[in-house]
Amino acid sequence: MTRIIPILIADWRYWALTHPIECIMQTPALPTPLLRAPHRIAFLFGMLLALLLFAAWFAELASRLGSHPILPVVPAVMAHAFLMLYGIFPFFMTGFIFTAGPRWLGVDGPGRARYLGIPLLMATGLLLWLAALALGSGWLLAGLLIYGCGFAGLTLTFGQLILRSQQVNRLHAWMVLCGFVLGLAGLLAGLYWLGSGNARGWLLMRDLALWGFLLPVFLTVCHRMLPFFTVSAMPNIPAWKPDWLLWAMLTGSWLHGLLSVIGLTTLPADLPFCLLLSYTCSRWQSWRTGQIRLLGMLHLAFAWLPLAFLLYSLAALLPVSLGLAPLHAITTGFFISMVIAFVSRVSLGHAGQALQAPAWLWRLYLAVHGMALLRVATDCLPASWASGAYALTAVICLLLLLCWSLRFVRLYLRARSDGKPG
Repeated sequence: MTRIIPILIADWRYWALTHPIECIMQTPALPTPLLRAPHRIAFLFGMLLALLLFAAWFAELASRLGSHPILPVVPAVMAHAFLMLYGIFPFFMTGFIFTAGPRWLGVDGPGRARYLGIPLLMATGLLLWLAALALGSGWLLAGLLIYGCGFAGLTLTFGQLILRSQQVNRLHAWMVLCGFVLGLAGLLAGLYWLGSGNARGWLLMRDLALWGFLLPVFLTVCHRMLPFFTVSAMPNIPAWKPDWLLWAMLTGSWLHGLLSVIGLTTLPADLPFCLLLSYTCSRWQSWRTGQIRLLGMLHLAFAWLPLAFLLYSLAALLPVSLGLAPLHAITTGFFISMVIAFVSRVSLGHAGQALQAPAWLWRLYLAVHGMALLRVATDCLPASWASGAYALTAVICLLLLLCWSLRFVRLYLRARSDGKPG
């Protein structure tokens, strides 16, 4: 962050001096490549906030091991759930959907004011929310309202892109929008939780964010893009993505969430979902994609999903508690590894570089899976052992994300190497 700010200031000063009329009239000319494409600023915010939130989470976990634990104004576990669900992945979704969404729909992308303003509002609200954990609950509400305005802008903007489109098949876009709407509903539940102090609002926010927003959006993008990327790189593997598969996967997520909200066992959703996801991996021939690392990264991330719902099924059938292991198989295993795979691919492609995973990226990516396995295993440990293991996995994740971010941030600060716009 300390390196990025001086670069932006220097770029702005040079541009303002050499383009005084444009500076005054605020024409579309821009001083830095960082602001020239939707994915650049949104991905940058996502990386910086991921580092900040994992650093804060590590600090809170480490404080439990000493004599002076950090005591936020709301329980740490509740704060952790909100910050991790809404504080990282929506920024990467914003960058991706404002880049790929217009191509899906055959329309022009959002204007600069929106693709810069939306992630800025969300980041401002999130930073205020994080600071408010020490300031007081009133500031939590203010932070959530600012973040919610940005999120509502994201939802509205993408809805307008869909309505402008003349494409016959807009199924994936509509399902992404549906996820955004349910994510917005989760924020309203969060406002109710903070305003009333009723933990049911927090539970509803968590379930809407997980099973109505994040997982359905990830599944929708995977259904569209993984077969496309696979057949592009390996034409001998057919692009299998029937519409019924998308509906079945979304139903599995929605049904799990509904059963969780009403307090019933999720086994009727989890076991069929596990079988469906396993069948999908076999039809996509995921085991063959490892020979092309950048493609294999996407498929290896997806493989966490059948494992996660197998763990959910076992948790309902076995007398032994698995704790939050199934949940972290999705959030730490699937979400984080899939974000690294997707964002790496988009960042390389839109920087004009070869779509190949260098050795350092492949090794780091495998280390992320190792960290995720450790996080899932930690949930099964006795409480006396788990505290230190939680802090260890948090700092490992922080360091891995730091190494990954440092490599890619420089791409967002430079023009494309192939000379194309964007």
